[in-house]
Amino acid sequence: MIAQPLLLVAALTSSWCHAVPLEPRSCSTLVVHAPKATLRLAVADTAARREHGLMGVRRVPGAQGMIFAFADGDAVRDFWMKDTITPLDMVWVRGDGVVTAIAKNVPATKPNTPDDRVARRQGVGRYVIELAAGESARAGIHPGTHLRISDIRSE
Repeated sequence: MIAQPLLLVAALTSSWCHAVPLEPRSCSTLVVHAPKATLRLAVADTAARREHGLMGVRRVPGAQGMIFAFADGDAVRDFWMKDTITPLDMVWVRGDGVVTAIAKNVPATKPNTPDDRVARRQGVGRYVIELAAGESARAGIHPGTHLRISDIRSE
């Protein structure tokens, strides 16, 4: 079976930027046309945005989330879910657009959880997409799926 390409295109700043911890004036979003859904993703393209991610976001609406972009190309990316208070799916994507791994239903972490008990996940890629738990399957995304991602400038 040949993986269906996903198209990732830039979109205008949207109301989703108000729901995530990004400043609306500097928040950009991307639209991803997945095999079974259209995803709206806030872009985390600086160290500060990547570090904060979806911390403190109580609910990630269906078909929405965040894409973390790294300037140094494909690498092992370690994520830990400090103060991420909603369960998530995490999708690692190489620079060539191939999905390398998906961590499904990564558990939420309550505030003040000791660091050694915070959920951690790792994969290889230039990008990591975070969606509400279960959304990667609903969108038809799986390892080997190809996403066409135009270069996201990141610091």
